[in-house]
Amino acid sequence: MKPEALRNLSIFELVARYRKAVQTHGQALEDTKPRIANKQADIIMSLRDEFQRRGQEGRAAVLHLLADESKWVRLEAASFALKFSPQDAEPVLESLAKLPGDCGFLAGVGLDLWRKGTLVSDT
Repeated sequence: MKPEALRNLSIFELVARYRKAVQTHGQALEDTKPRIANKQADIIMSLRDEFQRRGQEGRAAVLHLLADESKWVRLEAASFALKFSPQDAEPVLESLAKLPGDCGFLAGVGLDLWRKGTLVSDT
């Protein structure tokens, strides 16, 4: 997604696109569809950049998603929020790490890397 197009979105539209991309990404991981997962990962990164650009408003929107009904949205939001609100993000990842399957595995690995200080920053 082009940054210029994202700047014109309301925060609500930005959150809706983020949720959709994250859910599609998670489903693609579960279905072993790497092309779809990779395309959605690129979209997610563009959306993360826009949340970052919006400062406090963007961070507040991401923190709100820590309580989303979708495990994939909670995982992505918590992984992103580790950088600016680890006290909010870590409990979400701890909870998700108890789930079976890909989501739980990714939450556990991400949390472990974060706590060891080896999580690679992507923003």
